[in-house]
Amino acid sequence: MDVDGFVIRNLTEQIAAFQQVIATMRSQLANLPADERIAIEEASAVLRKARVTQGRTTLPLTDISRKTS
Repeated sequence: MDVDGFVIRNLTEQIAAFQQVIATMRSQLANLPADERIAIEEASAVLRKARVTQGRTTLPLTDISRKTS
């Protein structure tokens, strides 16, 4: 697949940014008192269950793949 270098760089930078967000969030969660961390984990579980009941478990992305004839 031929892709311009800027596309790869952009996606690589986006991945790195998301990884930094994840690291920051995990660090902040680890530094919370146990009762607050447990409350957040329980709320997250409730949100995940609510999303599953709505039938959407993945991001709403549009398929733009090319069909070859």
